[in-house]
Amino acid sequence: MFHPAQALSLPRAARRSALARQPLLLRLAGLVVLWARRHRARAELRVLDPHILRDIGVSRAQADFEADKPFWRD
Repeated sequence: MFHPAQALSLPRAARRSALARQPLLLRLAGLVVLWARRHRARAELRVLDPHILRDIGVSRAQADFEADKPFWRD
């Protein structure tokens, strides 16, 4: 069975093909999970200390730019 999390590692065409075969409710559930994951990750990114951002090679401006995106935007 295809799991929505697997879609993140597939090429775009394969994602579309695999997702098109899934029932609508399953696709919507996967989308909600993805949105929740993005929201949580962006909230965590917003509060990272400067030294941690340096360790991962991200500037505060880059972190803020990513954190300011709405959860539905990639």
